[in-house]
This record gives sequence, C-alpha cells and structure tokens, in this order.
Amino acid sequence: MADGWLSNVIVVVENPSDSHNLDRLRRVCRAFGVRELRLIQEAKEEDPRCRKALRLDPSVGRVVLNTAQCMQDLAREGITSFATSLGSSVNLYDLRFDRRKMAFWFGQEKYGLTEEVQSLNVAVSAAVILAEVARQVAFGLAPCPFASPIDPVESSSRAERFLAIARRRQRGLVVVLEDPDRLDAAAILRSCDAFGVAEVHFIFETSKAFDPLANRQVTKSEGSNLWVCSRVFGSVAECRRCLDGFVHRRLAQGPSVLGSRLGEEPKLALWLTRRRDFEPLGLGPGADADADADAADAAASDAGLAASGLAAATLAELVRQRRSSASPESWCFGPEEQDAYVRWCEAVHAKRHTSLPQASLGEAEMSPEYERLGRLRAELARQGW
Repeated sequence: MADGWLSNVIVVVENPSDSHNLDRLRRVCRAFGVRELRLIQEAKEEDPRCRKALRLDPSVGRVVLNTAQCMQDLAREGITSFATSLGSSVNLYDLRFDRRKMAFWFGQEKYGLTEEVQSLNVAVSAAVILAEVARQVAFGLAPCPFASPIDPVESSSRAERFLAIARRRQRGLVVVLEDPDRLDAAAILRSCDAFGVAEVHFIFETSKAFDPLANRQVTKSEGSNLWVCSRVFGSVAECRRCLDGFVHRRLAQGPSVLGSRLGEEPKLALWLTRRRDFEPLGLGPGADADADADAADAAASDAGLAASGLAAATLAELVRQRRSSASPESWCFGPEEQDAYVRWCEAVHAKRHTSLPQASLGEAEMSPEYERLGRLRAELARQGW
C-alpha cells in the first residue's frame, strides 16, 4: 500500500486487553498508511503492558490516560470521530469519506467501547472500515450502499432459522486455506460467517491436518465454523478439481480489489496460499504482482495475523460489490443450495447435541470427539459435501 493513503486518519484504541489484537491493529494502520495511533489506557504511561503491546515510540502512537481527555483533544483539533452502534446507526457504505481529519474508535476486545462512545470490534473491523475509507479517498469512488438488503427471518423453528441463514449466503464465493494455522483459520472463518461466505476449503499437504468442525476450533472461531460449510482435501490438485470453472485469485499484496469489478464474477475462489500460480489480489493501488510475491510467506511467518485482516477486507469489498450491483437472485442461494445448506446445519447440529436421534448409534461408548467427527464427515459426504 502506498505511504500516506490515509494520512488524515487517526485510529483510537480504548482500554485494550489483548496485545495480539493491538499488534494486528498496528499492522492494519501501517498497511493503510495511517500515521497516528492513540491508545487510551487507564494505567501509567510507563506501564510495560502498554509499551510492549504497541512498541510505542513517537512515530507509532501515544498513550492517553482516559477517554474523556482523548475526546476533548480530538474535538479541539477539529477531528471528526466515528464509531459503531447496532442500534440507531448509519450503514458504513452510506457514508462519504474525504480528506478531512477523521478518527476511528475501536474498543476493548471483550466489552467494546465505554458508554461514552459506541461499540466496535477490533482488528478485523479496522481492516474492513479502513478499506472502505481507502476505496473512497484513494480511488475517488463514491459511497455505494447495498441496493437490495435482505430482511432477517425470525422464527423459533430450528430448521427455519437454518433456512434464514441460508438465504443470506453468497452463491459462487469460496475461500481456500492451504496448510492454514489454526488461529488464522478461526479468524478467517469468523469473517466468512460475517460476510455470508457459505463454503471454505481446507487443504493439508505439508502441515498437520485438523478438522475445522472439531471442538477446539469451535472455541477458536467462536462457533463460526459450525455455520460455514467446510470441505477438507489432501492435495491442491484435488481441491482445484472440485473448483473447476471458478476464477482463482491469491490473497497477497497485489492489484487492489477496491477498484476492481471482481464482485461480478459468478464463481470466484480466494486462495490463502504460498503458491504463485494464481493471480494475486490485495488492497494495494495496483502494485506490481511480482513485487510482493512473498507476501503470503511473510504473513505465515507472523502467525497469519495480517492474512486474516486482508481476507476480511477483501471479502467485505467483494460482497459490497455483489450486493450493490446485482439483484439478490444473482448472488443468493437458490432453493437447492438452500436445502443443501440446511441439511449441513442439521447434521452439524446433531453432532454437537448427541442426544438427538441422528447422533445416536452408540457414539457415547466411543472416543467422543473424533468418532463423532468421523460419522459426521461420512454423513456430509453422503450429502455431497
């Protein structure tokens, strides 16, 4: 990303508790050219928790001792602040961003922002929001709200709840993770769930395999892996055969999705891979594809944290393009796809709740975790997954 893309933006982090998320935020700021990071920490400035988390120095960020002081400082400097609310809020894609000075607030990982400001998630949210600001500021593109929002379907029936989720899933959009890190996979699954990606493919060629439906991954992904259909492959070739007819792009530093029209592709597979036989796709302003060919290696060496932010921002933009430029019929599941998704959810739900009839068959006497997983995968395979 070019230096100074968002030099007019300040990122404010209020009372953070997770140094890993702070490090991700710092990387997101650097990627988008944000030059100022303010940390509100109700602790002494020399507190090692603060300085270690952000490696603070005058060129990176500064500590503010309380929220009120930070808000007063921003107001005195004439800076407009943005945060989020699930209640009376404005859609991100309805807002117009320009070169005025702006501050984006991000809250504590567990509780969000205090009552003085509204709540917003941390690292992935920062990547998504700053990507939209960059789309407008760096590319000169206008706000583009969703043309056809879909109203949620409220029902107490479990099957109808599954169907309501199926109606929001994206047709023809698949994410592929090759030899992923567990934490990275969990973060990306959360993003896929949030942006309506129905299917993620896992490839284990050189790393130790794990089942994305395992209980350990349920905790790491906060349950998103139970709502995103997963397929597991032993080789890249096997996965590519399954995705015959798809346009393939590699998530890396490269030509930007922000100014592209890839959202119009009816079948698109986004790969998180070290391979270079796919055209790269990133958030940069049209960088040379070969200049950062090792970006995936660099991300992997850093526990994949940067990769999860890149995946989230890319998915957010692709889904925005799809929903703003086409009717829901072109990107929503049809009846057969909805039915397949509901059957996936019912099978996974049965595995999670072993008292249900589908999950009987003497599983209680067997090795509880992977015995049930084996039966579940066999059932999903019979369904065509």
